[in-house]
Amino acid sequence: MQLPRLRDGSIFYNIKLLMMKRLSLVFIVTALAGLVLNSCKKAEKVVPNTKNDLIDIYGTIEGMGSSRLFEPIYSANKDSIYFEMPYYYPVNSDNEVDLSKIILRSNVPSDAMVTPALGVIQDVSKPFKINITSGSGEVRSFVVVGKKVGDVSITKAKVLYQTGSSTQEIEAVIKGDDVLFYILPGVDLSAATLNLEINSHSTSSIASGASINLSQNLPLTITGVDGKKKTYTLKAAEPVKLDYGVGINRRLWSKTAAELGFTTNNESAMAVSGDYLVTVVRTNPATYRVFNRHTGVYIKNMALPFSALAMQIVNDSEGNLIGTTFAGKNAKFVVYKWANVDATPVKIIDWTNNNPAGITGDGGVGRRLNIYGNVETNAVIMSTGGQSSIIYKWRIVNGVLVNNTPDVITYKSVTGGAASFMGYQADAQPVSTDANTDYFINYQFEIGLVNGVTHERSVGFANEVAVFGIFHFATDYIIFNNAKYLAVQKFVKTTSYNNAILGLYDVTESSKINLSAADPRYRSFNIYNSEEFLGATVNSNGTGDVCFGLSADKERLQLYMLLTNGGIIAHEFTKYAP
Repeated sequence: MQLPRLRDGSIFYNIKLLMMKRLSLVFIVTALAGLVLNSCKKAEKVVPNTKNDLIDIYGTIEGMGSSRLFEPIYSANKDSIYFEMPYYYPVNSDNEVDLSKIILRSNVPSDAMVTPALGVIQDVSKPFKINITSGSGEVRSFVVVGKKVGDVSITKAKVLYQTGSSTQEIEAVIKGDDVLFYILPGVDLSAATLNLEINSHSTSSIASGASINLSQNLPLTITGVDGKKKTYTLKAAEPVKLDYGVGINRRLWSKTAAELGFTTNNESAMAVSGDYLVTVVRTNPATYRVFNRHTGVYIKNMALPFSALAMQIVNDSEGNLIGTTFAGKNAKFVVYKWANVDATPVKIIDWTNNNPAGITGDGGVGRRLNIYGNVETNAVIMSTGGQSSIIYKWRIVNGVLVNNTPDVITYKSVTGGAASFMGYQADAQPVSTDANTDYFINYQFEIGLVNGVTHERSVGFANEVAVFGIFHFATDYIIFNNAKYLAVQKFVKTTSYNNAILGLYDVTESSKINLSAADPRYRSFNIYNSEEFLGATVNSNGTGDVCFGLSADKERLQLYMLLTNGGIIAHEFTKYAP
């Protein structure tokens, strides 16, 4: 056979073309054979689903997509479905719900069918039937009933009452039909003011703002726009006493520098004694001013045994006051104690600040002072040397001063500062009356717990603005209801240090002290932060103070923060929880 030639005249090219045609023919035949073989197999039988359950149903309105607005209420045999829809949506708006324009959405088995079809605008103002037909043809019917109801819920309730010159409030815990106000022992609510938040279209049998007597249970009825009523009972309930830590807490009072009569840059410290709060005005000579610590009302000035510059006053665990003079290099550092604001002062320390080796900076003593214990029995007093790594320690044992000349401690873990110095205002806070007590250190670069033998940091706060601000200053420490607490004044404004936050930390477990603010456990460490407290004028040195006080029965803990040029805030914590 003569093969045709292509344009290039190649006989091999024509052979290749003929072979390709034969291969194509083989492929077609093979494919047809496969189809014939497959056609011999029987198709699998599809078994219809017998399920005709209504797995889910809910209601919404036009324009809300698949938003789940209205929930179903099923009858006992689940053959009837009720929708109680609010008169208005949103509930506190004036947009009345139109029952003729409700959209119902459902979920049924995969091959079941709903009739009439849902997912479209439906009139639910009258009962109507829906059928669920399974894939096998079984039908189950449901009756749908819709109605509008008034809102008879209480969104929020609280009572306000007076304590001295301040107004306090207690927010209710609403449990079913009971509106519970957890009242601390001794609080008189016989003339309290009730504040209510209910639906704007509902009414209350006791008007919001009315005076009530919560010494007995009170019924309160809410009536909805449709006439529906629900009666609640207002009750004063005794809270549970905790075995550990603090529970219910409240703001006692807050006063500005102007209201307290502060003078610019001069209020530097404060302490608690009995019912009084004493502040230091660091003029030369200094002034100690006395306020009612429950109200912030000024009472008088204390008589001082010295006419000198003073910057500090602290209180011990029993409310004895300890005040000092300020001592620069080679000056007298004198410490007095007062049993109360009217007592005659007693000198307990009279020492010349002779600046031991290691201090090359300012070296002044008395800008900061901290104490743990009771000066009438056992106590440890600490003060820092300005611009140094030096801490001075005095001990009192069985009411007697052990050492008029202080033990000189060098803190070995100073970080961040020039030549490893702490600043002018460093705090050293002892945590026991032991001879080698551990202590907290607080200066511009860190807050840490220090080993009292090695004087090296054991653990430090995480160096995060969220933990201790951009700067931190005053510190106080107390053990209350089996927990150990450290209070810290935190500054949050970089330019002037005149915005401060009062922070309270549970330092019982030392393993929590270095927690990051991002750690889920952090809120069990930094248990309270106040709102931002503002200074009236610039507080360039970032000065102020914090101190604890206790109620006479030791059931409540008060915490105060003084902000230089700002004022004072007073907050109370209790051993009780709802």
